Amino acid sequence: MLKARIGEPAGPLFRSLHLRLDRPAAVVVDYWTANAPRLRVRAEATDASAVVGLGRLRAGRTYRYQVRVIGTDGSPEPAFVGEFRTDTLPEDLAAISLTAAGAPSAPMALLLLSSPGGFQGYVAVNGTGAIVWYYRTVDLPFGIARRPDGNFIAMDKGRGLLELTPAGDVLRELAQDELDRNMHHDAIVTPANTVLFLAQDRRAYGDRTIVGEAIWEWDPETGEAVKRWSAHDFLDPAVDRTPQSTDGDWLHANALAIGSQGNILISLRRLNQVMSIAPGWNAIEWRLGGPGATITLAEGEPFTGQHTVAEVGPNRILLFDNRHELGGYSRAVEFELSDGQARQVWEWRPERDNFAFAVSSARRLPNGNTLVGFGMSSGLNGSTGPIEVYEVTREGLVIWHLLVEGPRIMYRAEPLETIAGEAIANPS
Repeated sequence: MLKARIGEPAGPLFRSLHLRLDRPAAVVVDYWTANAPRLRVRAEATDASAVVGLGRLRAGRTYRYQVRVIGTDGSPEPAFVGEFRTDTLPEDLAAISLTAAGAPSAPMALLLLSSPGGFQGYVAVNGTGAIVWYYRTVDLPFGIARRPDGNFIAMDKGRGLLELTPAGDVLRELAQDELDRNMHHDAIVTPANTVLFLAQDRRAYGDRTIVGEAIWEWDPETGEAVKRWSAHDFLDPAVDRTPQSTDGDWLHANALAIGSQGNILISLRRLNQVMSIAPGWNAIEWRLGGPGATITLAEGEPFTGQHTVAEVGPNRILLFDNRHELGGYSRAVEFELSDGQARQVWEWRPERDNFAFAVSSARRLPNGNTLVGFGMSSGLNGSTGPIEVYEVTREGLVIWHLLVEGPRIMYRAEPLETIAGEAIANPS
C-alpha cells in the first residue's frame, strides 16, 4: 500500500512529497511538466515513510508525478500518480530577462545577482534560461557552497552565513558582525565538513587602524567560529601594498579555494596577487603576481583585480582576470607554475570583448569545459557589459551562452548539478 501527498510549498520552486508505505523500501519518483525534461529522484523509506524533495521546478506550471516502490527483487511495483502546481515568480525576479543559446554540459548555473531596489539573491537557471530555484538575501549574495548532505552554505552580506536546505529553510546561522568579524566575498566547505570564510580583520599600527583580511572556520554543528589566519601576521602594510591599497581596505580578499595538498588559495584584489597558505596555517607557500611575488609571470600581461582563483590540476591555477587596471577586456586564464615561474597555458575571452571592472568568475567543469561569467552591467565603473555567462571548451568553442538583463551585478556564476538529488530521467 502506498500513500503520497504534496505538502504546502516548502520554498521557492520546491515541493516536498510525503510518502507512507506498508514497509521500508526504495522509491523512485518521476515528475514532469509540458515541454520540459522528465525529472527523477530516488529515496529510501527506511521506516515505511519518507519525505522526497522535488527540485528544479519551473514557475507557474502544472506538474504530474509518479511514485514507484521498488520490490525486493528490484522490480518496480504499481505506481501512484498525482499532480501539483507551482507558484509564479515574484515581480522583481520575473523582471530579469534571461536569454539562452546552445546546450550546456552543466545542468544549471547558479547566479549570484544584485539589483538595488530589485531582486538580490541566488538564482538557479537551467540550460534554456528558465529559473528553477532561488533564494532571496537581505544584502549582497557573497559565496555559496555545498555540504555533503546537499545543504547549501550561503553568505548573505546583510545577515551572515546560512546553512540552507534545498527547500530554502535556514537550519543554522552564523550572524554577521560588521564591527569585529565582517564576513564578505567567499565561503567554502572543507573536507572535514566545516566552513572557511573571509572576514575583515582590523589592527592598530601606531595611530592608524588598518583593515586587513582573516580566514575563519565555522563548524555549523557546534556553532563554533575560530580565526585560523590573519594577513597581519604574515604581510606588512607598509611594503605589501599597491596604489589601490587604503587603510580601510588594504588587501580586499575576494576568493578562497582548497588546493590538492590541503593548502588554501586566497585572492587579494588590491595586491593583484594570489597566495597559497600552508596546510598548517603557519606559512605562506608562494605568492603569484603583485608585490613580493615569489612566482613571476613568464610571459604576457599580468593579471589585475582577479577573482575565483582555483587549483584545477597539478600546479595549474585558473582565475578570472578582470584586468581592472588595464581595461579593454576581461578574460579567463590558466597558468602552469614551475620553477618559480607562471606560464600562461590557456586563455579565453569572448569574440565580442567584455570588460568587467569587478566581480565575475571562471569555474572549471568536470569535463574540462569552463563556465565563465562576466558580472558587470554596461557603464558600471567603466565596464562594457553585458552581464553574461558562457560555457566554453578547452579549444575555445562556445557551447552555451546566457544573457542576463536587469541586475546591476552578477557576483558569480557557479555550475550546479542538482537542487535536491534530481536528475533527468533516461537522458538521451
